[in-house]
Amino acid sequence: MAVLFLQYSGSRAKKITDHIYAMQEPATAQWGLNINEADFRKLKAGFEPQDQDDKWRVSVTDQSESGNISIHLARSGTGKELYVLFVKPSDGGGSSNDDVKIEAITWEQNKGGIRISEEQAKKEVVIITRGLLECDFDALPEYDVSDLWNHPAAQIGYN
Repeated sequence: MAVLFLQYSGSRAKKITDHIYAMQEPATAQWGLNINEADFRKLKAGFEPQDQDDKWRVSVTDQSESGNISIHLARSGTGKELYVLFVKPSDGGGSSNDDVKIEAITWEQNKGGIRISEEQAKKEVVIITRGLLECDFDALPEYDVSDLWNHPAAQIGYN
């Protein structure tokens, strides 16, 4: 798939690919999460929605010069990109399964007026990829799936 990267300017969302629109308020943070080769293969395989019941699209951009890849997670109905994982594949010389590293994450900070923190974004992308792609992320704890929709920033009436 040919990928065209455009920056956001103004109120209209800019198209990244035929199916994905750029984030309006992106933030990027380092992650440094080691993952196993099996999870890397699942992320690289991505996910193409087959019908309207499939809520997510996962696509891959190969950064050939650096050898790194970007994993893009977007809502399938709107095409709005919400997360990008920057992954450094193993160099093939290590003896460990943990040579693949998610180096950084970029996420949409504003989800309909709800501010998404770095911690929340990381948790959400793990929940989504565990459910959709069956990734394990053995180094991370299990998260409650309801954390995907019950944002702490959206809780009102609590002081």
